[in-house]
Amino acid sequence: MMKYKILLSFASIMLLAGCETLQTPQQRQQAAARQQAAARHADERLHRIQGQVESSEMEYARLVQEMQQLREEVRSFNSQISQLNSKMSSLEAKQAREMNELIKRVEGLLKKSVASRPSKPSRGAGREHVVESGHTLSAIASAYGTTVKAIKQANNLKSDSIYVGQKLFIPE
Repeated sequence: MMKYKILLSFASIMLLAGCETLQTPQQRQQAAARQQAAARHADERLHRIQGQVESSEMEYARLVQEMQQLREEVRSFNSQISQLNSKMSSLEAKQAREMNELIKRVEGLLKKSVASRPSKPSRGAGREHVVESGHTLSAIASAYGTTVKAIKQANNLKSDSIYVGQKLFIPE
């Protein structure tokens, strides 16, 4: 920036020194005053531009820093997402294993329950079953060797919903 000032001042001096024409002293003074005013105006513009450049550089540095911080946050979030996905996958696998174990236990309990109860013939060949906590129509059907559809038809059920204590006729 200082180079521009020196160059501008040097150019002004050279113009003033090399412009000896047939002017009156008053005209030379006016020309010198105009040149000085032009030099001041150029110097003011130069200072304004320097200020704008400095301001732009500061804003650029701030934006670069902000972008760096955002990149760090994105990396952190991506890491957290990966960890959560991993945990979720292991929880889903654990849940599936536990559900299979529960189904097997309920089926075993149903088979024991069915074996321990005497069959009551009503509505043709079949047995009566009292629904207990955790029983489902599919587990009951599996335990008795029949189908959900057959149980629903024999008991006039419109949906698969059953409740604890409900008595169901299980056709053979």
